[in-house]
Amino acid sequence: MKLLLFVILCISLPVSSFCQAIQFKSKINQDHFIFTSADTIEIKVLKFYIANLQFWRKGKLVQTDKKGAYLIDVLKDATTIIPYKKSSDSLSFILGVDSLIQKKGAMGAGLDPSNGMYWTWQSGYIHFKLEAITNGARNLQLHIGGYSAPYNTIQAIGFPINRLKNNCIQFDLLAFLKHIDLSNTKKIMSPCAEAVLISTNIAQSFSICHD
Repeated sequence: MKLLLFVILCISLPVSSFCQAIQFKSKINQDHFIFTSADTIEIKVLKFYIANLQFWRKGKLVQTDKKGAYLIDVLKDATTIIPYKKSSDSLSFILGVDSLIQKKGAMGAGLDPSNGMYWTWQSGYIHFKLEAITNGARNLQLHIGGYSAPYNTIQAIGFPINRLKNNCIQFDLLAFLKHIDLSNTKKIMSPCAEAVLISTNIAQSFSICHD
């Protein structure tokens, strides 16, 4: 349905207009299981925010996405499609919700507290939430957030893009889990030093792909 809406959008633009889209995907099985050499991991929740999506050409900013922040709910929607209208050779975005939005407090749509991604006005939004159960019945709860020093977990991410192909940004959950010691119960529920470290591992688990 989203792809159909994107096609309709492109058709509605003037012939001379450029129209392309970035797709955000996650490498996870449709049955929501991840398999490692030692564990079978059932994913219960996997959500994260991307924000400040910007498109660049030859080092100059040509377009900033006006929506601001997107909530990516991997188990609800396997692919999120974001169209853009300027010919670009790279993009940048942040993992998380920036401080300007955070200081406004709880908001609506993807930023609505009913999505389960908001702590309090003081701690702000949860940037990345992973809840899972391993085959040893150990719970994994990673609620990664924090937008001010010393526990700022916002991560800047950028990739080159190909204007002649469909570009997708892919989050590799298995690659991320390799950074986590699954032999022990892992639970992070508030901003802290460990959350900052984990946020860098999350950012490193994104990559660019071309369909």
